[in-house]
Amino acid sequence: MEGGGGTLSEIYQSAKKLLMRAQDGIERLERLENSTSSGGLDSPELSFAVKKDISQVLSLCADMDRLWRSVQAKPQRDLWR
Repeated sequence: MEGGGGTLSEIYQSAKKLLMRAQDGIERLERLENSTSSGGLDSPELSFAVKKDISQVLSLCADMDRLWRSVQAKPQRDLWR
């Protein structure tokens, strides 16, 4: 997993990078699909990479939620709301 723990800010930055990479992959898949009249090209490697990135983003979101809930001071928690 990219990032792999750390502070809430570090996990957020890792998730943000992965999300942008997944979004780029989805856009590339859409372009491939629209590029041919026969319904597009099949790109299992790209599809797999996008699914993996999305899974990692979900995992990082769960980590951020867990960390956010562990912060004792309410003003610090509100920064991430």
